[in-house]
Amino acid sequence: MSEERITALAAQSARVRNESLLLLQGLKAFEKRVLELVAGLNVGGNSTTVTFDEILDFEGEPIGHTACYLAFTSTKLMVGWKQVPRPSEDDYWSLSSLEMAELEMLRLLSAPTILDSLIEDIGNNLQGIFEKTAPVVESLNQYLAIEKTEIDSDLDALFSDNTKLLASWLKARKTVQTDPELCITLSCSHAETVLKGCLKSLGETGYHKDALERLASKVLDKLKKSSVIDEATSQMMKGVATFFLGIATIRNAKSASHGKDEGYTPPSADLAQTVNHLAGVASVFVMKQTSMHLKNK
Repeated sequence: MSEERITALAAQSARVRNESLLLLQGLKAFEKRVLELVAGLNVGGNSTTVTFDEILDFEGEPIGHTACYLAFTSTKLMVGWKQVPRPSEDDYWSLSSLEMAELEMLRLLSAPTILDSLIEDIGNNLQGIFEKTAPVVESLNQYLAIEKTEIDSDLDALFSDNTKLLASWLKARKTVQTDPELCITLSCSHAETVLKGCLKSLGETGYHKDALERLASKVLDKLKKSSVIDEATSQMMKGVATFFLGIATIRNAKSASHGKDEGYTPPSADLAQTVNHLAGVASVFVMKQTSMHLKNK
């Protein structure tokens, strides 16, 4: 055997190994993408079945084969396979990892039609989960609605002594479902109005152009220096500061007050509701602490 043939064989082997590796990497990339889309939903699916390694008799007629399919188990891709007909009475599928499956199986199961059939099956299973879950969620919504109404009513009462604050609060609250982006913007504006009012009452100046988080920091720093605030209240104020920082961050990312980056995802009504209630609760807390501070001066 000539050295030239050995060299050519080595080159061919290297090409095949490289292509095999690329094939596996492509399937792993597909696996990662699917997992990102359905992570935490505990949903899987199976592709259509293909024939692999057909067995022929002496006359060239098929007498058996290996059937295989691509499975997504909710956490990873695997290859399912079995011999047809089974050599024993037990009729079951075996599962193997992508790394352990035969190259020819992986090649067959990487066809676009096979991958599409897997995605379709996962989608059908997701739809089944949704159809089972949606009626239950609908039946529970009455309790969520009651809870929301009670929170809204409590905050309405707390803002009722100040018509300006009540108006800005109601304006934000009314857009929770119809325009979540606007609701987040208005909720932050309401919090800014409350904080500026507190700073004015505390005799502060130079705050009119400050951002929400800066306004909150100034109010809380002023209140922390008050001798009437105990350690427990001081700890609560740290939590309120975190509230305001979170609200400002969400406003910058999700509200109608800034331009949108490519790939922007609009906020949900649930997020808007959370921001609205957080802004209301944090504002009320700061108002009450400011009032207590002024009374004890």
